[in-house]
Amino acid sequence: MTQSFKIVDLAMSVWKDFRSSQRTLILCNVYYKLAEAWLIVPMIAMGLAAVLTLAGHTAVSNWDVFAFLLSPMGILYAAVISAATVILLLFELASIMGLASLADTDTPPGMLGGLAAAFSRSGRIAVLGIAILLALVIASLPFVLLALLTYRSFLSQHDINYYVTERPPGFWFAVSIGLVILVGMSVVEIILLVRWSFALPVLIFEDRSSIASLFTSNERVRGASWRVGISLLGWLFGTTLLGIGLEAGFRLFAGFVLEYSGDRPVFKILVLFTVQAGLLAIWSFVTLTGSALITRRLYLTRNQELGLIQHEKVNAPRRSQSFGWSLAFVIVPLLLMTPVVLWTSIRQVMADHPPVKVTAHRGHSRAAPENTISAVRAAIDSKADYAEVDVSMTADGVVLLLHDSDLKRVAGDERKISDVSFAEVKKLDVGSWFGPEFVGERVPTLEEVINLSKGRIKLNIELKVYGPDSRLIPEVARIIRELNFESECIVTTFDYDSLLELKRLNPRLRTGLIIAHALGDVSRLDVDLFSVRANWLSDQVLRQAHRRAKEVHVWTVNDPAEMLSFMKRGVDNIITDDPDILISVRNQWVSLPASERLLLASRLLLGLKQ
Repeated sequence: MTQSFKIVDLAMSVWKDFRSSQRTLILCNVYYKLAEAWLIVPMIAMGLAAVLTLAGHTAVSNWDVFAFLLSPMGILYAAVISAATVILLLFELASIMGLASLADTDTPPGMLGGLAAAFSRSGRIAVLGIAILLALVIASLPFVLLALLTYRSFLSQHDINYYVTERPPGFWFAVSIGLVILVGMSVVEIILLVRWSFALPVLIFEDRSSIASLFTSNERVRGASWRVGISLLGWLFGTTLLGIGLEAGFRLFAGFVLEYSGDRPVFKILVLFTVQAGLLAIWSFVTLTGSALITRRLYLTRNQELGLIQHEKVNAPRRSQSFGWSLAFVIVPLLLMTPVVLWTSIRQVMADHPPVKVTAHRGHSRAAPENTISAVRAAIDSKADYAEVDVSMTADGVVLLLHDSDLKRVAGDERKISDVSFAEVKKLDVGSWFGPEFVGERVPTLEEVINLSKGRIKLNIELKVYGPDSRLIPEVARIIRELNFESECIVTTFDYDSLLELKRLNPRLRTGLIIAHALGDVSRLDVDLFSVRANWLSDQVLRQAHRRAKEVHVWTVNDPAEMLSFMKRGVDNIITDDPDILISVRNQWVSLPASERLLLASRLLLGLKQ
């Protein structure tokens, strides 16, 4: 019995295991990926739709997502989705271990034999996944509570935008505590996962119950935790670096190919898409298969060190190569469909769209203090299509422009806007923080801004509904109606119920839901447009919205490359702090010939920098 640990010996053993059953391992990986793409993911989507329907929703967005997830139906949904993800991963790992074990026996490593390792113990694998997930959640709860306590203690006195923008000492103290909490939680969960790393092979090969497998794994790993942890985490770290390297190398290669692709680049573009998909598939296969084989080999080595009898009993039916390769013939047509799908994506990106509309965020907030008359004037001067402004209500019911719930960030006054009268607000200077030329700038009312904007620029009026006061919605509806401004504005907010109420009060208004995150098919919600956080917008959401003739606006985009990317994807409106740059990028894009648009669209879909 040897206690030495040699990484080279481990690597050679794992490589031998792979070589012994490589064909069936590859086939197994392909089957699981097809099952995920064509069965598991659609089932999850249908399950979410069913749960939302039972909860009385079409879709939920923003803070309603958290309210839904904390409800009984939401907790059930989150638990089922999380458990299904973990269990599916364990099933695939179990199949790989089963195939590797059969390679060491007289039983040929047929496809069904590997699958039998997982499915003959499917109930126990499912319980194991649920037990691991539940234990990790319980272990995380103290850290989550500490994070909430830190937030309430240091970041709740003022509007969160004040802390993010000004970053006072309390902000950095809270961030430091948060990092410590995050590191602590990560260390605890890594320790638990290392201790339980032998649970799956114990369950498969020693025919133990799920809970017994966890306890047995903890006992076996004790005394070898560093070895097991370094091996598994090192492999994951190495494959992560491999993925980064493959992506960087592919981007260099694809950029070179597209640079010299000539006037007819379609074939080369389709080949590049195929190569990219292949590299991603190879990386995924290497990562998962290596993790399973390393875990199994560490398990066998540890058993040998402890003098335990090797147990690798797998219910292996007769080998059926015809079964495996028959399914392979089903896979080939699906793979051949890939270029068609990719070409469809290119055509979607290349489709003619009206020039994107430009919205100046909080007025032209790079040229003047946000949400002021000066900012709206600057937006008009820049030739932006819209100026986005935020409206709140004072204690005496006046609607004015203000983003935060208090005046701390823009005026140095710690009071909430809902506690201050309009006369008091008009005394405050909200321009000197931006620059000396704006000293004396005051908070404007919504009526003042509408009168300035009429016939010169459209407005995106965002409702800032803070607390239970519901006077803002009818007052905004009244102001727009009396000033006959419906055709020159849209009204947006994060709160869907507020938009329904606004539409009821003034059916002529165009309303838009602002989305930072959501569950379900948001395109079915009763609004005219969606204003979506840039890094949340997916092609699926974009397609669904356009299919229902609803506009998609995206916020807040300040990088020229990102602006160009969203134009190619076909968004209707981009919200930016610097409309001058966006207008310049838009003009350049619409002036390009079709061949250059094709190349640029291909670079976008390949993930290359412009």
